[in-house]
Amino acid sequence: MGFPDPKRREDAVWRRNEATRLSTEVEHPEQERVSEKSPFIFSFTKGLFHLDSGLLADPQHFEDFRTGTQSSDPAVFADVPLNCAAWTIKDQNGLIEFRQWESPTAGFAYVLEGPDPLALTMPAAPAPGSAELAAEMAEVYQMALFRDEPIAAFMDESLIGGLQGLSAPQKKDLKASHGKAANAADRLSAMRWFAGTDHQLDTCAGDIRPRRRFGHAQTPGNMFRGLGEDGWPTPFLSQFMIAGTGERDTGMVRFGNQRIDQRVRVAKPGRDYMTTWYDWLDVQNALNARKRYEPDPNDEDKETEFVPGAYRYMSRLRDMATYVHDDALYQAYLNAALMLLGEKYPFDPGIPYHDASDNAVSRKNQEPFALFGGPHLLTLVTEVSSRALKAVRLQKFSVHRRMRPEAAGALFHTIYTGYDPNREHESKPWPYEGDTSEARARRELGRTLATYTFPDGNGLDPKLDEILQEVANKHCTRLLPMAFPEGSPMHPAYGAGHATVAGACVTLLKAFFNMENPKARGTPAYLVPPEGEALVPSPGNNADDVKIDLLSLKMEKGLTLEGELNKLMWNISNARNIAGVHYFTDYIESALLGEAITIGILREQMLAYDPREHVSMTVPLLVPRKLPKVLLNGSSINPHRDVAAVRIDRHGHLHEALPTPGRA
Repeated sequence: MGFPDPKRREDAVWRRNEATRLSTEVEHPEQERVSEKSPFIFSFTKGLFHLDSGLLADPQHFEDFRTGTQSSDPAVFADVPLNCAAWTIKDQNGLIEFRQWESPTAGFAYVLEGPDPLALTMPAAPAPGSAELAAEMAEVYQMALFRDEPIAAFMDESLIGGLQGLSAPQKKDLKASHGKAANAADRLSAMRWFAGTDHQLDTCAGDIRPRRRFGHAQTPGNMFRGLGEDGWPTPFLSQFMIAGTGERDTGMVRFGNQRIDQRVRVAKPGRDYMTTWYDWLDVQNALNARKRYEPDPNDEDKETEFVPGAYRYMSRLRDMATYVHDDALYQAYLNAALMLLGEKYPFDPGIPYHDASDNAVSRKNQEPFALFGGPHLLTLVTEVSSRALKAVRLQKFSVHRRMRPEAAGALFHTIYTGYDPNREHESKPWPYEGDTSEARARRELGRTLATYTFPDGNGLDPKLDEILQEVANKHCTRLLPMAFPEGSPMHPAYGAGHATVAGACVTLLKAFFNMENPKARGTPAYLVPPEGEALVPSPGNNADDVKIDLLSLKMEKGLTLEGELNKLMWNISNARNIAGVHYFTDYIESALLGEAITIGILREQMLAYDPREHVSMTVPLLVPRKLPKVLLNGSSINPHRDVAAVRIDRHGHLHEALPTPGRA
């Protein structure tokens, strides 16, 4: 046979076409559109011009914005009236910088690998007036109140008692913080959604409600957490967020002949933003408020975001928010991949050429590198991230346009101020009657958010009133205190970019690495073995302390690799909630979107290998669920059946697999 094989080109064409067929054969689903009515108080309007009342100066501006999100033509969106073109403000240093919307048409970009962005969808976000939205907002407010509490307090009491290396004062303070967490958990558990009380505006889909925590009582050991971690008490932070490679207590991840330090910059404790009406209003009007806090070498007394030159292990909830303020989105998963490669964790047994592989292909005379090795994996971490961001941009801008929590907080503030949110200045309350924007907005609020609770505590969710009152006692308004000066990014809340990337990258890691222990079949792979020691960041001596140690904690049942990867997913996603820029549903539904994207990409990648290599990968899913139809052509999986794990065969077809053993 000559070289190259004359049939090579034909085979390459067939494989490209077959990959296309895998991802495009199924019709695109209907997107679950939201109902949007003028004056659009429940929609994302950040960047448009708002009046002192908080309402849009002209509802037509949102109509123009929505029209721009329905087209891939950048010229259409260029005509949307971004506020900075119409209104400017000045401070002592001159003109203030304004922000622009971030990649609003990216969802219309075509992808040459994996499902088209329009081939996937997300269920509707919780409706205004639903019990679920009340619970989500109560949780986000409670997170804001707890930003300076130690991460170690959000664990089961049995784990706190096992921490090694705490001083007597630290033990006392940690016990007090844990007590506050317990009280907050009881308060959240009384919310209708967490208590399992139905409301007519809640989703009734039986496969959606469990993953959104309907009827899930909150405790200090599960509060503010996500899904998929181990079923026994574990630390709040994934080991991947603090540990180093090999000598884990160094906190240094090996990156070639360099090291990645797991410590983060220290944001100033107790410093929250957008807690006055006009600070909030300026940010909604596209002000880049973060510029105000940039260091000035000529002004040593200027207020800044961070403690100068200080870095520490993530010790407080605020540190988690700081991490996701400036991260590269996929960097936590790149670090995790580097750690697993550095510690030589076994790859999936269906991948050939590895020592622990069950694959029949011999490793004789060859070892994995460009194919099925480190470079292959590390390249894919960034690759799936890019596809994930495009898909979620479509959901954000073109489908849901969900308001950010900071906007929902302003609606609560408006209700509690008698519909006169800027009443510290000359203004008049909104009218009740008529067809003005103010009257329509008041009627919408009256039948939705105002039903949750009232200043007298007689609403449907009186515990929300308690939390809002605590915020008011601290900040004198019921606006949502934000961890970032500029608040949320310039794109809608649902889905969440960080969470979609998290779902995509963690799914990739779960596909490449073996979630079962190849040396003890029937048991999971462990990141920390049973009776081994996990790492937990010290609470320090106070919220200002920058010298944070990593404490050891004996784990009787260990920490599984799958559980810690899933925990990493929600650590990053919910850190955005801690900052005040997202809700819980933004995390869970976006993580599932990212999971589907990676499975779709891996299906196509299977066609790139020689069929004699018999490659397969097994992927444990984040939650048992029905998979999107775009993933199921050629599959043996019933589209109406919930599955917990899938195996991708060498043809790119999916088959139901058993969950990772021993993780229950």
